[in-house]
Amino acid sequence: MSVTDRMPLTRRSFFAGALGALVVAGVAMLEVPRLLPNLFTRRYPPSPYDDLFARLPDRENAARLGTVVLRGRAKTDPGTIAQTLREKIGGHSLASAMADDVAENRLVEAQGWLLPESLADLCALAATAESA
Repeated sequence: MSVTDRMPLTRRSFFAGALGALVVAGVAMLEVPRLLPNLFTRRYPPSPYDDLFARLPDRENAARLGTVVLRGRAKTDPGTIAQTLREKIGGHSLASAMADDVAENRLVEAQGWLLPESLADLCALAATAESA
């Protein structure tokens, strides 16, 4: 096959290829950031408390803190904790529920740390879900 047998590259085919590459790159730039966080996050088995756990930025560390919180408590039912949290948080963010706890002096002590009651309850719930 000689050089003269090849199809010449015209401006039209060059620009069509460049436009196609730009479209693919644009779609990738839009979709990849949305998909990447889901690729590297840990998957947990479904639980009845997933609506509450979705408010946690790091469920594993919350469960670690929850084990410390549970040491200072009498045996509590996870369903009761979840119901109390759902009533307290409602449609608000965890940060606003914690701010309300601090304003109303609802704090829990765990190994010398003072935690808002909402955070302590949510961490304790995460610890009970991890152990189940």
